[in-house]
Parts: sequence; C-alpha cells; structure tokens
Amino acid sequence: MTTHTSRNLRTTQTAAPELAPIPFERLLRVELLKTVGTRAARWLLVASVVSIVGGLGIALIFAHDIDQSRTSYLSAAALGLTRVTPILLLMAMTGEWSQRTAMVTFTQEPRRSRVVAAKATVGLGLAAALAVLGGLAAQAAVFAARAGGRHVSAGLAHDGPRIIGYVLFVVLISLVGMAFGALVQNTPAAIVAFFALGGLANLFSIGALSAVGDWVNTGVTFGWILEGKWSGHGAQMIVSALLWVGLPLALGTRRANRREIR
Repeated sequence: MTTHTSRNLRTTQTAAPELAPIPFERLLRVELLKTVGTRAARWLLVASVVSIVGGLGIALIFAHDIDQSRTSYLSAAALGLTRVTPILLLMAMTGEWSQRTAMVTFTQEPRRSRVVAAKATVGLGLAAALAVLGGLAAQAAVFAARAGGRHVSAGLAHDGPRIIGYVLFVVLISLVGMAFGALVQNTPAAIVAFFALGGLANLFSIGALSAVGDWVNTGVTFGWILEGKWSGHGAQMIVSALLWVGLPLALGTRRANRREIR
C-alpha cells in the first residue's frame, strides 16, 4: 500500500512552473517612477529648472562680463543644472537602502545587477532630457538677448563641438552623483562624499600636482568637455570619466550584489 501510494504521488506530482523574468522595460518604468515620483524628487526637479533660469538670468543681466555667444549661455545652463541633478540621481541609487525597500525590490527581482542597470539607464536618460531642456532654455535666452539689442554669435558649425560638450558635461556630472550613490548606498553619506571628494580633487590643480589634476580633477577634465576642447585631451577625459563614474558604479554594483538585506 505504501509503495503503491508513493508511486502514485510521484507520477501525479508536477514540477513547479518556471517564472518568466521581469522584462527590462518594466524595470525601467518602475525605476523612473521611483526616481521622479517622490516629493523630494519633484522639488529637486523644480530646483533644477530654477537653477537653469538663474544661471541664464545672470548671463543676461551681466552681459558686459560674459561673452555673448550661444555657448556662453549653454555653459550658464550647464553650471545651473549640475548643481542639483547629480543629487537627484544619487538619491535614486540610494533609495532601496535608505528607505528600507531593498527586501521588496530584490524579492521581486533577485538579480540585483539588473535593478542597478535599470537605475543607471533611467538616470542617463533623465540627465540627457534635462540637458536638452537646458539647451532649449539657453536658446530662448539667446533670443531674449537679441530682442534686447545685443549681438549674440550663434554659428552652428563653430559651436558644434561645444554643443556636444555641453550635453556630455551635464550627463557626466550627473552620472558622478549616481555612481557615488551606487557605491555609498546611504543618502546623507553619499551627498557628503560627492561634494567632499569633488573639493579634494580640486587640490590637484595646485602647483606641482597640476600634472595629476589633468587626469583626475573633473573641474579640469570635464571643463575641457564643456568648452569643446577635444584635441589633445581625449585620454585625460576618458580616465577621469572612468575614475569618477565607471569605477564607483562597478564597485557599487558589486557591493549591491553581495550586501546582506535586513
């Protein structure tokens, strides 16, 4: 009887159905909502817009002290954007750990590297979108300056490298904040590290350290990108981007994969 029953159980038992993985585009939608859906994120987006307007306002008001060209207005928009946008992406990366939602997120998607990849993709797209918004605002400021009787140079052929550099500058600075969030995984500590290490890097612009600063100081290397000075600086730009974006993001992904969830 026991043997017969066991045989029947073995023949009637079916394997548990294998669950299909969560589509990556669904992860992207979820991470986008988590990035911009909180009250803090909305205020940071508002602050980004205010920073753009403020930077362009300064360029319009102090016209005699600022070169009147499209690229000058783009630089003003970029400097305004990069004061706030990195913090927004930083908070998106630290959200799971600071808000104690890691258990829910990584239960739904156990492959943590996919979640980090989705966050990075959303951050990249959001930074690019804000860069476009800043570019449109800069063009509006150019029109306003011309309407006020100022001559603002705007040759596309000449400004092409700087327009590309403007977009890359905004994206790279924003990704530095995201990478620090991925590495530190704590919002206050990541914000402090972002500003503190950025300030320490500026020390490499002093005296004999300037040769090292040409490789590690983003104020120099990313400044070349913003100004469209590609010739002769490509290696320094790549090394600086790998040091401040690639390395902390890779280490942060590795840490997220190994970190114990409590």
